[in-house]
Amino acid sequence: MSIRKGIRELWEDLMSYRTLKVVKISDQRLAYVHKTLMASILVYSVISMVGSHTYMLKEKPVMYVATTVDDALRLSNFTLATTAYCDAANTDFAGDTFVAEGAYLNNQCAEHFATSQVTRLSDQGAFIGSFLQQQKWTRTCVDDALLTGCVLVDDAPAKNYFPADVDNIALQFRPTYVTSWGVSEPPTTIFALDANGKEISYFYVYDDDATKRTPKFTITELLALANASLADANPVYVSSNFTGSLPTYRLTGIRVNVDFTFSNFRPMSQARPFHFEPQAKMSVSVTSQGSFVSAGADMYYTAAHGVFDSTGTKVEMRGVKVEFQSKGLIGVADGYTAMMALMSCLVMVGVATAIVDVIGAFIYDSFKDDKIEDDGERQHLEHMILNIETSGVPFKHDDLQVMPNVSVKDFLQMLQKDILKLSTLAHHMSRDLSQAGLNRHTMDLSTMDTSASQGVRLHCVLVGADRSEVYLTGGPQTIGRGHGGSSSKRISHKQLSAVANTHTGVALVRGMRTKNCSGVALGGGPWQALGMDDEVELMNGDMVSLLMDEGHDEDETTVEGVFVYRVTVVESAKKPPTGWWPFS
Repeated sequence: MSIRKGIRELWEDLMSYRTLKVVKISDQRLAYVHKTLMASILVYSVISMVGSHTYMLKEKPVMYVATTVDDALRLSNFTLATTAYCDAANTDFAGDTFVAEGAYLNNQCAEHFATSQVTRLSDQGAFIGSFLQQQKWTRTCVDDALLTGCVLVDDAPAKNYFPADVDNIALQFRPTYVTSWGVSEPPTTIFALDANGKEISYFYVYDDDATKRTPKFTITELLALANASLADANPVYVSSNFTGSLPTYRLTGIRVNVDFTFSNFRPMSQARPFHFEPQAKMSVSVTSQGSFVSAGADMYYTAAHGVFDSTGTKVEMRGVKVEFQSKGLIGVADGYTAMMALMSCLVMVGVATAIVDVIGAFIYDSFKDDKIEDDGERQHLEHMILNIETSGVPFKHDDLQVMPNVSVKDFLQMLQKDILKLSTLAHHMSRDLSQAGLNRHTMDLSTMDTSASQGVRLHCVLVGADRSEVYLTGGPQTIGRGHGGSSSKRISHKQLSAVANTHTGVALVRGMRTKNCSGVALGGGPWQALGMDDEVELMNGDMVSLLMDEGHDEDETTVEGVFVYRVTVVESAKKPPTGWWPFS
């Protein structure tokens, strides 16, 4: 392909407009495929809207959790004798160069820490201390009077404590979700799941048993949902020279996420599309594996009034840090969302047409030609059809030359003149040539009187619907569109050929080579088809039509361009002479 041709095709594409065209193809295979796909898409759309609740406006709700602490079990079973973590040899951590928190040695259990001292609660989380470090300090200044150059100096080595039996402290969670359209309520049902997603218990807010209304777990049970325990070793990253024991979660602390996944509509797998009870699924996961949890530091001042900040104790705590997270979706029926979902389903109907188009392209060779139409080709075809209807050929006469400097139009005019000359010559042929059948449109002279001068002279005409008359003679007369007020383009300009015997009154009508059929009605009878090259003799009062659409019966048959054949006497027959003198 040359560069010029490529640029021309690109320019034609840029300057052309393409639009969709509806093509009707009568094929049962394509029809079955198309209707099946449309039915499948319709079923999918209904299932999608009802089962997947696409008509609902959905959002992730905001969550607040009210947490309460219950230490009844801790106080009832408060003992140090059976706590394994009180063995300092198993709980010490010697430290490592890769661990910035340093070493924690001489860890000891302490039962003097009350539950309120080691717990912190908020709407977004909870904290239960499992390890405390106390460090006494004293402030020293260069100038005590002006308090300049002051630093805090540790008075003694820090003391490390494990508050006894914090594993049995219970936490009760009461989540409440809030939506943008004003709903603020707790979920009706909460399902507690383990680390594998298996349901282990459920809580119903209206349950008769008060212990089954909201989730309540001890620290041991809560960590068990995440397959963890305070006694497990935390796999912190250490150097290759480390030889001691890894610290436990009781020492390093552990951060867990408590996720509440809300939903007020059921998934399609449950087959309950109209069950709108608000529910939540509770799951627990560990997020601090391999690292220390940041310590919370509190400063306590112990000096006398006026100089209370000169001495004090710094307390750092690590433990179970619970963080709440809201997940899932809460929905409400919304008209605009439903309309958009319906529109997307209707758009998917076009997928069926696209698939059938691909199948049709493989089955039919002419599918693309039928589907994709070039407006320029259509204009050319219309122009050719117009030329055929007006001039009989699909091109202008001047566009084709049959001889040098002689166009088809000029050539046809010459032929028409020759035909008229031959017709006149054939009319005067001898009886023998006429009987020999050299010209079918010339009347047989044997049917005429022996003496034309002694015969009857008749006036033979075809009378049209507009009362116009087509005079018939012994020469061929072409009848078609334009005669008798007929203007339908279905009628050719040369629909019939007629010739009449002005002595006998008989007319011979022949159908020309056209696409449409003509008709005749003889002697007042029904209409009969007159095809190409068919001939029939007309008598006075018979009818002929230029166009006939034949139906199943006579009532459904329609005709157009009707002519009535009329014969009138112009001159009576002369008596033959009686004597030898021809003028007597």
